[in-house]
Amino acid sequence: MRKVMVIPTYWAREKSDGWHVGDAVYDHPTPIDEEGTLRRTLESMRILSYKDFKLVLIICPTTPEIANAAEKRVLDIVNEAALQVETYLLTISDLEKFKTIFSGNDAPDQALPLVSLAGYANVRNMCLMCANILDADAALLIDDDEVFEISDFVERAVEFLGKRVYGDVVYGMAGYYLNKNDQYYDDVVPESWMTYWDRFVFKAKAYDEIIGCAPRIKRTPFAFGGAMIIHRDLFRSVPFDPQITRGEDLDYLINSRMFGFSFFLDNTLSIKHLPVKKKHPEWKRIREDIYRFVYERSKLNSQYKTSNMVLVTAEDFDPYPGAFLKGDLDEMIFRSNSMLAMQYMAQGNAEGVKESLNNIAISQKEAPPMFDAFSRYRAVQKSWEQLDGIISTKRYLLRKIMEEHNLSKKPILLDNQHVRQLSPEEILDYIRSVFYFTDKSFDWDSIKHMFYVNTFYEGEMVFKSGDFNDSIFVLIKGEIVLYANSPSNEDGVEITRLHKGDIIGESCISHEPFLLNGRATEFTEIIGLHSDNLQKIVDKYPVSGINLYKQILFKIVVKRREDNQRIAKMIGTPAAMGATNFGS
Repeated sequence: MRKVMVIPTYWAREKSDGWHVGDAVYDHPTPIDEEGTLRRTLESMRILSYKDFKLVLIICPTTPEIANAAEKRVLDIVNEAALQVETYLLTISDLEKFKTIFSGNDAPDQALPLVSLAGYANVRNMCLMCANILDADAALLIDDDEVFEISDFVERAVEFLGKRVYGDVVYGMAGYYLNKNDQYYDDVVPESWMTYWDRFVFKAKAYDEIIGCAPRIKRTPFAFGGAMIIHRDLFRSVPFDPQITRGEDLDYLINSRMFGFSFFLDNTLSIKHLPVKKKHPEWKRIREDIYRFVYERSKLNSQYKTSNMVLVTAEDFDPYPGAFLKGDLDEMIFRSNSMLAMQYMAQGNAEGVKESLNNIAISQKEAPPMFDAFSRYRAVQKSWEQLDGIISTKRYLLRKIMEEHNLSKKPILLDNQHVRQLSPEEILDYIRSVFYFTDKSFDWDSIKHMFYVNTFYEGEMVFKSGDFNDSIFVLIKGEIVLYANSPSNEDGVEITRLHKGDIIGESCISHEPFLLNGRATEFTEIIGLHSDNLQKIVDKYPVSGINLYKQILFKIVVKRREDNQRIAKMIGTPAAMGATNFGS
């Protein structure tokens, strides 16, 4: 399973400069002249036992004026953290290049605004888009104010993803936050005005039911944006709703349920959440809640039957956020803000009184959308799928943009035979990581000289249709796109993509040439075994040789089945068509 971890990081003007009218508003962007929390997050990743994933850091400046300075700050932090993880940066300029490709490939005008870093929902969508461009099976969404404390976090995160649990497929997996006291509750002090807006009590009840109780994996009505793991089938189909300015994680779970995708929570998958203390007054924080809950209630209430969606209710998300999506929401807003105004009055805070009472008016006049929220989101989802279709056909060009900020690229010198010299022991380590043998009499030392390594740079052809093939290969690094020649498309028609552990050149067994073209989309290495040497292994070690054949066949069948399902989904036909021979 290919994994991409994405971390947005938010940056603002220098502290002395402050916020300007027109700047984006985020909870705690780091002034570019301060340290911030990103370094702490990256350094905590050293504890991770599994690092075979790609890391994308999305740089989100509050204004384009500081974009270059923010990029330099993040670059310095990454270099100092010295992680052993393939790391990419995504910048505002990259998004403009994305838009050029999308618009040049008939993306509708209404889809292009989704390629944006304005607002939390759009930032999350760019997290999903990066994972898609990098051809991930799983997107791991993490925030830059968190600390990893579990060494096998990545393994746990994807352990059940895409598998069936309790009669349903796990398309989304939620972890959960621990506060500074190692508790899963919100770190807040109750106040009297919360009597009628007791969001934290409902949250605590939900957390106790889902996080605090067995079994380990269970369906969940809530999720945390900084501990959210999403399967490719879900993130390619369902976007975050750009109309949501806060609480985009809960809203995404609602949207996913509408399209028939289930979220589960793993009560062993925790991450320490250490946010900067919020500076906004209480009236402003409750106003943000009013906007999102009123909008989400409107989206639920405006649902209608469609052929590809599921009707959901507020009760489906009880106790939280369901309690804030029902008919008594208006009464809760009135009572809580009235009490908050009285609290401000006792403090002599005239502005607080005014803004608290203004919240009541806003909930009736400004917060309710002046459009059909459900239909609007359906249009957004359709645009998202149109962008996904372009990504599928132009992935190489989009990936090339991201590779410009691949911080892990290192020049590798090759010899005249296009081969990087790996020792036989290193080669065997790779082979052992891909294939498994139980025959104790198998002599690895006697066969290690049979293997060799071929290396290719980004964009280089690995083979062409019709080339003679006398070896079978295992991909150990990088990616190879297989495509068929097409008179109407100079780039050919993409058939599939091969990744680490995939088999190439199985046609050598039947002495057939390559039927497709293969091109490296990034620095790529393959280990080769000549067909004659493969037969020698079978002759000398029949048990292990046949076992090797079985494992090769199994990998080929699994890969073909996955590709068949992907193609069937794209063209809308049943996937039960058997294995397709791509002739690689």
